[in-house]
Amino acid sequence: MAVKKSAKKPAKKAAAKKPAVKKTAAKKPGHSKGSTRRAPSKKPKAASGPAKRRPQVKSRRPSIRPKRPARALPKATTYPENPQALALARAIAHVAVEKKANDVLIIDTRARGSAVGYDYVVIASGESDRQLEAIATAVDQTLRPQGTRAASVEASGDWVLANYHDVVAHFFTPDTRGTYDLEGLWSDAPRVSLE
Repeated sequence: MAVKKSAKKPAKKAAAKKPAVKKTAAKKPGHSKGSTRRAPSKKPKAASGPAKRRPQVKSRRPSIRPKRPARALPKATTYPENPQALALARAIAHVAVEKKANDVLIIDTRARGSAVGYDYVVIASGESDRQLEAIATAVDQTLRPQGTRAASVEASGDWVLANYHDVVAHFFTPDTRGTYDLEGLWSDAPRVSLE
């Protein structure tokens, strides 16, 4: 007896074949036809610095500023005259000379008068503490009849300092005068003649 093939078998074959499906690329988030948004890139961004380097432009100014020349003190003649203080300084210097003081000097400090508080400095040397005391006493006795007294007097064994407001007088022993070197301190200030 012959077996008949059923018509169902060809149907199975037809069922086995599936219709072909078009493969489309998977859409990335943020990408659509109407979207202007970009998807984040997977490349790491540079840690610092601009993406493009600008060309270096040389500065017109020098990198080191030139030194300014030292400013010289203006001459003493540009400062207001103080004839009373000058007369007082010369009177103190003359008394010191009479008492056999050495190296008597008057320094004009008017250029810095507002900072130091006086206009003239008188410096003289004596050989001993007795001579320094004699000079200071003679200056006081000479100026008192004129109505001029020292605002303060400070004395030690090797230095006498008398403050007459606009004039300050220093009477030193030679060693102490060299130690304090007031002439060097006031090296840029003009010297005044004793006459």
